[in-house]
Amino acid sequence: MIKAISYLGLGTMGQGMASNLLKAGYKLTVWNRDTEKCEPFARNGARVADTPADAVSGVDLVLYSLSDDQAIDEVVFGAKGILTAIKAGQIAIDMSTVLPATSLREQEAYAKRGVDFLDAPVFGSKNESAKAKLWIMAAGNKAIFEEVKPVLEHLGQTVHYFGKNGNAAAMKLVGNLIVALEMEALAEGLVLAQKAGLDLNTVMEVVKVADFRSPLLVSNGGNILKRDFSTSFALELMLKDADLIEKFGENLESPIPALQVVKTNLAAAVALGFGKENASAVIKALEKEAGVEVKARPAS
Repeated sequence: MIKAISYLGLGTMGQGMASNLLKAGYKLTVWNRDTEKCEPFARNGARVADTPADAVSGVDLVLYSLSDDQAIDEVVFGAKGILTAIKAGQIAIDMSTVLPATSLREQEAYAKRGVDFLDAPVFGSKNESAKAKLWIMAAGNKAIFEEVKPVLEHLGQTVHYFGKNGNAAAMKLVGNLIVALEMEALAEGLVLAQKAGLDLNTVMEVVKVADFRSPLLVSNGGNILKRDFSTSFALELMLKDADLIEKFGENLESPIPALQVVKTNLAAAVALGFGKENASAVIKALEKEAGVEVKARPAS
């Protein structure tokens, strides 16, 4: 039975997941490059590790959610990384958004040390992470998946098994492609509605009920009309993921032509200085081009 867990990477997503592990009663160790983010966990009984290598000491399960491949190289493969200290019998799970090839590279390295590994990225953002309402995908050894599933169920509302290592990472990129295209469609649609002189509150009322509705469109559309771009998933991270999706598609010789439009607008919005804002801020690049600001009219 898994009792002791380490969580590495206390960013927007990691903070919520680590908090929910503490609430669930697990003995928790945390590590983050910015140690200030560890302080709230220390006050609630978690051990703070000095290095990724230190973080794996005395735990059954190592979880981590990191920003990109460079962070994986440092935290997993680096001189004071997880692989320098993890031992046979422990389990490692990468919850980051990475290429399937990266997950397979990790799996191979862990297997040489007798360590079981799953790739288990998530769908959802800051609120879902905090409320343990993420949608989790996992891939790797089925028996290990069954062993860790109770832990993952403390983090998400659904947990799906995708078979061999790398498949969950692939599904994450498929899902993020759909998300990116939805965000672009929402931005283009709202700018067009603004230019057409439509009442945007009424536009969003239709979006909420029509057959093309989705929670993503509804929540982000409402926030755009309020000019609320507080970060649930940063625009610059969506651009990073778009680069991963492009590489993934190229590797499989699978056409994803609409992604190029999204990448252009994401890059433009980042260049305008909105990279740290929510991904919905992609609309600001289109607003600049159109010469409008998408905003709800004041109530009359």
